[in-house]
Amino acid sequence: MQLPPALRARLAAGPGTAEPLPVARDPAAEAAPFRFAARPVRFPREHEFFEDGDVQRHLYLQDVLLQVADVPEKPRVPAFTCQVAGCCQVFDALGDYEHHYHTLHGNVCSFCKRAFPSGHLLDAHILEWHDSLFQILSERQDMYQCLVEGCTEKFKTSRDRKDHMVRMHLYPVDFRFDKPKKRAGTQASADVQGNSGERSEGDAMEICTEPAVASPAPVGERRTYSHRSVLDLFLQHVRSKCV
Repeated sequence: MQLPPALRARLAAGPGTAEPLPVARDPAAEAAPFRFAARPVRFPREHEFFEDGDVQRHLYLQDVLLQVADVPEKPRVPAFTCQVAGCCQVFDALGDYEHHYHTLHGNVCSFCKRAFPSGHLLDAHILEWHDSLFQILSERQDMYQCLVEGCTEKFKTSRDRKDHMVRMHLYPVDFRFDKPKKRAGTQASADVQGNSGERSEGDAMEICTEPAVASPAPVGERRTYSHRSVLDLFLQHVRSKCV
């Protein structure tokens, strides 16, 4: 399709200047028919100008308050007792039972049945109280690790560790992690003297105060010995080799 020659020439020439629109002015008026000057306008608080904004604000705050006040209720179930043997705590909500279980029954030592609030403290307890080689290693190197999870500091004695936790981690002065568990028929000793030397009060571990005596065992059963008896035999063997 070919364009007419006149239209082609007009397009090639480009846009021209637009002609001004005719405006009828009053010959007697020398200036614009109106003037504008900005000035502040103040409305009272109850003016209808703010009505729409007040309605939106009221609805917004009402929705926020309802969301805050509407606390979800815990799902109630028929009352039941804790399933752990020896625990008689009664619950009527699953959330309360989960909190109770994780706090008191989630980290329990299989040796002495002591409960700890975290797995980190449980691991430290098992290492210091129920590991036969801990005493030997603690005489040669720092073995008492800081009880604050994430802190990698280790110390020679538990007393040094306690001073570190009170000074650096702001633990209470009367805090004591290694407090021995009382047992029926036994008395906790602060200082234990033996072939391995004298230990301070802060280093007291959970050990047997009497040597284990092997009693006649029926056929098919395994004889058990305390950690202390095995440790004494091992220390005597090491000292005999060093002499």
